[in-house]
Amino acid sequence: MINKRWLLLAALLMSLLSLSAAAAQDGNTVTMIVTRDPVSLDPQTTVDPGAPILLAYIYDTLVYQTPTGEVLPSLAEGWTVADDNLSITFTLKPGIVFSDGAPLTADAVVYTFERLQSVGQRALIYSEVSNIIGFEKIDDRTVTFTLGRPSATLLSALTYPYAGILNPSAVEAAGDSYGQHPVGTGSFMLESWVSESEMTFVPNPHYAGHRPWADPSVGSNVERLRVRFSTDESARVNALMADEADIVYLASGSQLDRIGEGYTVLKSPARALVYVGFNTGRAPFDNAEARRAIEQAINKDDILALAVSGLGEVVNSPLPPTIFGFDETLDGEGMGYDPEAAQQRLADSGVVIDRPLTILTSTFPTFEAIGVILQAQLAAQGISAEISVLDFSTVTEVALAGEYDMLITRFDWNDPDVLWRYLSTDNLGNTNRYFYSNAALDALLAEGRQTFDQNARMAVYGEAQRLIMEDTPLVPLYMPLTLVVVSDRVQNVDLLHSHVVLENANVQP
Repeated sequence: MINKRWLLLAALLMSLLSLSAAAAQDGNTVTMIVTRDPVSLDPQTTVDPGAPILLAYIYDTLVYQTPTGEVLPSLAEGWTVADDNLSITFTLKPGIVFSDGAPLTADAVVYTFERLQSVGQRALIYSEVSNIIGFEKIDDRTVTFTLGRPSATLLSALTYPYAGILNPSAVEAAGDSYGQHPVGTGSFMLESWVSESEMTFVPNPHYAGHRPWADPSVGSNVERLRVRFSTDESARVNALMADEADIVYLASGSQLDRIGEGYTVLKSPARALVYVGFNTGRAPFDNAEARRAIEQAINKDDILALAVSGLGEVVNSPLPPTIFGFDETLDGEGMGYDPEAAQQRLADSGVVIDRPLTILTSTFPTFEAIGVILQAQLAAQGISAEISVLDFSTVTEVALAGEYDMLITRFDWNDPDVLWRYLSTDNLGNTNRYFYSNAALDALLAEGRQTFDQNARMAVYGEAQRLIMEDTPLVPLYMPLTLVVVSDRVQNVDLLHSHVVLENANVQP
């Protein structure tokens, strides 16, 4: 008869071995905290601006963009553009496989963009993809896109994760739940997702080092990437300090003084602009002089210092330094802070602001702080304002309904075509939430979209920016920095735009 004491000891030993195995597994788990949980990991239907940093783990695009703005091959090993600029032919790299084992083919590329044209009306790259009027599979590795008009912006649009290549069979099998069961060719794949809590990624077993920004000879020993969510910046740093997280995103510099030895701070100027947009469709901001008066009343330096602890660069032009088309001379001509001149300009305009203005913004980190500072700066001018803070999707609905006066927001893009996206008449009721329409600007933006010569394109966008600065449908505030803090426990981590690159990461014992 077996002694009960031996049975208990054996059970205890097995338990300890199990815990030890779990600890060893957890030892190569990297925990990252980002600000919020995406609604979906379907790149064609998500409109969450925070989603691309996670989509980039799962999906690859045909091309990618370097930090200096150069477009280079990714899934495509090359491409050719027809002499008339009305077609482009991509040749895929051989041997690339989706995380479910299916091979990447030209059929998958055609399926991806035909689906995007069908379901992706809200996608930020939809306008460029809708300009593709035909797809022709030449062979399993070659596909030609035929364009409705020449486009100088298509390649840059295709670098975004929203253009990630899908596996047709996986999409069809998952149906409406595909956003929770994504399949891509990226270096990671989704293992589990507890909504509003955490998601876990594991290495894609079929990834063979095709990503051009990574060194396939180095590899990585990361066994799991656990992503958690918190809008509280202090809580994110607390988790880092308590060794409950290895990587955290920060939206301001307010917590940087807590970061000492044992951590690496990664900074990257964002291809983004934080700004205040006006509802030009109703009084008082249907008057350009009233908008210009408000711009003079805004102290951008104070907003940068107080809201994000100086983490960024004040910008006066509609394009930040990280986007082609930025002109330092033009930026220097921006209207500076002058509260006395602002009062006089408003008085001269004949506009009377006799009701509280509505400042609309989302729960995006730092935006609430900007709202409070802006409210105080308006109060100094004798202008009352109320702040409305809503979740991202609700902000979009309220803005499109015109139920606001000033909107604190940001755009993230990699091409000056972003001005067309947010300020053209074409996009009224969609991404143009400012009810702004200017035929002269429309003509310039249309010209810029079809101008391939870089010097000529620079001139067109310089003229467009000057017109925007004169008419003031929006007030640029600052170019943010992407700020990520990494524990020294995880080595060989880098930033590509706002995405934390882990293909060569090594977890220290």
